[in-house]
Amino acid sequence: MNIFSYPKDKKYLIGVSGGPDSMALLNMLYLQGYDLVICHVNYHKRKESNYEQEEIYKYARERNIPMHVLDTSSLKVEGNFQAWAREVRYKFFKEQYDFYKAGGLFIAHNEDDLLETYLMQKKRHNIVSYYGIKEENDIYSMKVIRPLLSFTKKSLLDYCIKNQVFYSIDSSNLKDDYTRNKIRHAVVEKMTIDQKEKLLNEISNQNKKLEEHYKKAEELLLKKEKEIKDFKMLDDLSQNIFLYLFISEKLPFISKKLSLSRIYEIKKIISSSKPNVRILLYPPYYFIRSYDKFLISESINQYDYAYIINEPRFVDEKEFSVDLRNDTSPLNIYSYSYPLTIRNVRKGDVVKFGSIYKKVNRILIDEKIPLEQRKKYPVILDNKGDIVYIPLYRSINQKFIANKLRFVIK
Repeated sequence: MNIFSYPKDKKYLIGVSGGPDSMALLNMLYLQGYDLVICHVNYHKRKESNYEQEEIYKYARERNIPMHVLDTSSLKVEGNFQAWAREVRYKFFKEQYDFYKAGGLFIAHNEDDLLETYLMQKKRHNIVSYYGIKEENDIYSMKVIRPLLSFTKKSLLDYCIKNQVFYSIDSSNLKDDYTRNKIRHAVVEKMTIDQKEKLLNEISNQNKKLEEHYKKAEELLLKKEKEIKDFKMLDDLSQNIFLYLFISEKLPFISKKLSLSRIYEIKKIISSSKPNVRILLYPPYYFIRSYDKFLISESINQYDYAYIINEPRFVDEKEFSVDLRNDTSPLNIYSYSYPLTIRNVRKGDVVKFGSIYKKVNRILIDEKIPLEQRKKYPVILDNKGDIVYIPLYRSINQKFIANKLRFVIK
């Protein structure tokens, strides 16, 4: 009886731990004629680890199935063991996947695992893309396939016993050292068939709702500029999802550390009554609310630059470009004004309007120039050190002059 319908013209990897779930899947796929490569990771965490490895080897040899083992005894565990082990495991899978040009990687997650994952997600209030476990998804550019999500853990154990397939029970799963184990023993293992079915229906309905929230968040994500008014039109969950996607897209290396409490802190920044406010995401990156927009940017503590311009010419620097070969007399810049200095605004800078002096920074604030841009905003000084031009774009006159000079702030 063929219970799986994946193409058989491809080679597949299968992750095999030696437990009843993975051994049952291995045997099912083998009997249905799939071209398999076994991948096993020996963490040496339990005294039976070597025995399990040898038994899997025995199964593979008898059926002429290639097998590869990663021995982690020489690797240093960093941080949380479960997270470290998963990363090590999937990087190992990826190496074999690329070597064999595999069409997929089979993993033996079952219905109980799905229920446990969902309950963990709800308990931790995780921001997730999917509740429970997907039958297929992409990890490290590998097609990961989980064909046992409709099988209970007990049914897979019964399969191994009935078909005389070797299996080993992981003794660490019998302890309550991890949250998943606690949920497994205290909740999932005590659920009736009807209770499990009810929870599975709940997961299905939650995923349908979640898909709608993602659509709303992704619409805003596609917009070039992220405006606060658009963000506030989203419902609470869509806002959370948007911020998770927005930050993960800009800074993918912190996505796994982005907790819901952190998202709420960022939402306070967006709702702040202050026009310019920031919060550190990960040094040196900040989430910045600037007037009616928000962005992610590196902190610029000192962005000083200064260029000496000895004669009228086209100036193209990393901060700006300007063509001074055009008529600059409307700016009171004449041949005798050279050499000019073009630099960023500094503390204490003032500009003269008739007999009145105004602080340049105040002018930029009034013009609603974002804080990050103000720090590197260019001004032109004549050979006396007086500021003769601030390239503002909001007034019609200034915009006209800037267009003539082709002044571009980068």
